[in-house]
Amino acid sequence: MSFRRYEILLPKRYNDGAAVELEKFLVTNNELALQFGAVSFSPEALHGIWTHGGRRYEEDNVRLFVDVEDTPENAAFFQQFKMILKERFRQIDIWIISHEIRIT
Repeated sequence: MSFRRYEILLPKRYNDGAAVELEKFLVTNNELALQFGAVSFSPEALHGIWTHGGRRYEEDNVRLFVDVEDTPENAAFFQQFKMILKERFRQIDIWIISHEIRIT
């Protein structure tokens, strides 16, 4: 059986600079824990800089990650979940990274 790690970067502020409410992080963590039985949260801020449409954005992000079986159903979940997160966190995009892992 093969596994994948899905890492999600979530912004601590909306694109307009207002702070994201703590409840949105708690809801997101809870949804992942209910779906997969576990989730890990790294509260250290990851500072990022990016541009979109000629505008520069600087942001601090937190990282969530989940290790799951590498199945088409799980991949589809994260594709759909990304749309939910984009709306919830009022973002142009949400970065979800996945890579194969080996659990020993």
